[in-house]
Amino acid sequence: MKKIGLMVWNGLLYFQRGFIIIAGCVVIVLIFIEVMLRYVFGSPLFGVEELVTLIAMWLYFLGASYGAYERSHIKAELVHLWFKTPRSLARINSFSSLITVVLSLIMVSWSYPYFVWGITEGETSQALLLPMVLSQSAVFFGAILMSIYFIAELVDNILESLGKPAFFKNLSGEEVV
Repeated sequence: MKKIGLMVWNGLLYFQRGFIIIAGCVVIVLIFIEVMLRYVFGSPLFGVEELVTLIAMWLYFLGASYGAYERSHIKAELVHLWFKTPRSLARINSFSSLITVVLSLIMVSWSYPYFVWGITEGETSQALLLPMVLSQSAVFFGAILMSIYFIAELVDNILESLGKPAFFKNLSGEEVV
């Protein structure tokens, strides 16, 4: 069971990395083509902005969730100046992680109705007639992934505050900050 869980965990990370790299390259190429066609050849490509927006939404939210996995999200901490021992610092980090988990779960609860609304309304984009739920769902699924990674960080911080080794930090075999 642990092996299956590890395969799912690493598979999800592999998918996120691959999507972020490919989507970033596709966005760059599409914008380059659009700029060349519009300003050099004087003939813009129809619907490129909608496609770029769709890809960018997924890129942004999967990138944010991957940042949550790496624990490289933006922080402004001065706590280490007051709390010198690793366990006391881990306790403060646990509290901070708890707040982050609560906020990310609130984001999931807010994005879910938006996702369901996108499915039920069946809106489409103006130019390419793409279902709007394709970009709206990025918010919901990105929030779920962020919550999973923030919960993993909370568990690690709680374990460290109890003097035990972190479980998720080195789960994928990579060094995570």
